Amino acid sequence: MKMPAFQFYPGDWRKDLAIRSLDYFERGVWFEILCLMHESNERGVLVMNGVPMSDHLLARLLGLDLVTLNTTLCTLLTLGAARRRDHDSAIFSKRMVEDEKLCQIRRQVGKLGGNPTLLKQIRTTPVNQSPTPSSSSSSSTMDNKDAHAILNYLNDKAERNYRPVPANLTLIAARLNDGATVDECFAVIDAKVGSWGEDPKWATYLRPATLFNATKFAQYVGEIGCAEKGETWE
Repeated sequence: MKMPAFQFYPGDWRKDLAIRSLDYFERGVWFEILCLMHESNERGVLVMNGVPMSDHLLARLLGLDLVTLNTTLCTLLTLGAARRRDHDSAIFSKRMVEDEKLCQIRRQVGKLGGNPTLLKQIRTTPVNQSPTPSSSSSSSTMDNKDAHAILNYLNDKAERNYRPVPANLTLIAARLNDGATVDECFAVIDAKVGSWGEDPKWATYLRPATLFNATKFAQYVGEIGCAEKGETWE
């Protein structure tokens, strides 16, 4: 299904150093290119019919002469607002490509119908009694596709390699069982990668044990309101 729009966060746009380094004409050209990328067969990448769009065609679509286009593209690429793929030199937006990847993950999770294993789980132990871990509960956690998708998203965004073992998945599954949505988990990851990722000390806390701790997770969701994401428009 073709997406009718793409997410645009004015705060992210205005604080992105690459964007702020552009003049108003260059920003306008880049925004028009983003609109073309959104309509592309490969969302986020400037391609047509499966091949990189030529400079001549791009100049025609933007209403620019070739010299002006080449000069502007050189600035966009040098400052890092736009990027080129290694294997075919197609121009792409890192932000839009990552957003599309996230959309694909959400579609896959949606097709699975949420988290039926946890929703249908019936409590068999008294409230004041701590349930004893068992092989069946571990198996249920390992089969939780939502938790797997969230852990994979954390690994991708934070550039980590946390394994899908019960120690990691159980924490995520517990938050889902508490009523958290997959989107809320993604939003918490986005927010904390944005605020902690560049700090060597805080980056160590980009881990399931911290992000999906019951008390801390509720606090993180409250802080972001699942509305703002600290990403850049590149």
